[in-house]
Amino acid sequence: MANSAALQYPGNRERIDYLDGWRGLAIAFVLQEHFLKLAGYDSGFLGVDIFFCLSGMLMSHILFERRVSLAAFYKRRVSRILPVFVLFVLAVYGTAAFFRQPFTPTEFLATLFFLRTYLPADFGIWQTSLPIGHLWSLNVEEHCYVLLGLVTLLALSKGRIALLLLLLGFAAIGIQYAYEHGLIPEPRDGEIRTETAAAYLLLSAGYSLVRERVSPYVKPWMPVCAFLAAMPFYWRSMEGGIAEFVTPVLLAFAVNHLRETGDGLRRALAFGPLRLLGIWSFSIYLWQQPFFQYKAAMPPGVAFAGALLAGIASFYLFENPIRTWLNRNW
Repeated sequence: MANSAALQYPGNRERIDYLDGWRGLAIAFVLQEHFLKLAGYDSGFLGVDIFFCLSGMLMSHILFERRVSLAAFYKRRVSRILPVFVLFVLAVYGTAAFFRQPFTPTEFLATLFFLRTYLPADFGIWQTSLPIGHLWSLNVEEHCYVLLGLVTLLALSKGRIALLLLLLGFAAIGIQYAYEHGLIPEPRDGEIRTETAAAYLLLSAGYSLVRERVSPYVKPWMPVCAFLAAMPFYWRSMEGGIAEFVTPVLLAFAVNHLRETGDGLRRALAFGPLRLLGIWSFSIYLWQQPFFQYKAAMPPGVAFAGALLAGIASFYLFENPIRTWLNRNW
């Protein structure tokens, strides 16, 4: 969700553009869920899961194929994520303090340090009245960055790293299954905690390391069909059962084999407005939440327009300038 295709994916400009467009499609699903909801369909989760799979693929390429140093990797993560994230958190909690909305120091610190899906244990991230419910996905992503960094410290071959990541991804699916079927006690909001939601990122990261062995056999229609096959499982009537097993595999396959799709699809994903939406996606994702949460108090369409404008303004006035400065001077 917070990755830059322009910096992190090998290849030509067209390839970078269509990955940004893919990210634009993902944030479009989130916005549709929040501002033009289709009853019974979890398009917001679909968008986030697309982000996770793309992030896993890109991070795996950086750490396990390009072998970028951990220092350089984490510097880029810090410059990309922390400035605008900290600004958002301070804005939310500062506004809450000004209007005397109650919150505890533990809530604030847990939010700031990407632990809000775990702390406080008795007051989950979706139970607070503050517009931070969407930050669960950033918690998952940051935890996975730490995990992937630790994996680089192991003296393992690329093939064994792939196997380890795939096993961890399937273990996360197994934990989700165990939670849903009462095999182990499910904690509050178990479906958005890292031990379950990381399945998408980890499976995509692991699969990306063996992708080249499969690519010669992948036809252009296969990634498209995999994505289309995953979509029905986001109907709430399809939750449980095989959904938690099928959707991570299908989306990881689709994302990792985008470059095997036809030129027409890649050009469509590289379409200017969609690509720009992808470039703006992190700021939009952060700042859309207050507009979503308080949209009932706004005239129709105002919340959606406000979410877009706030995200775009955040990108040009803060996120991109700060990141550029940090990357140049740090």
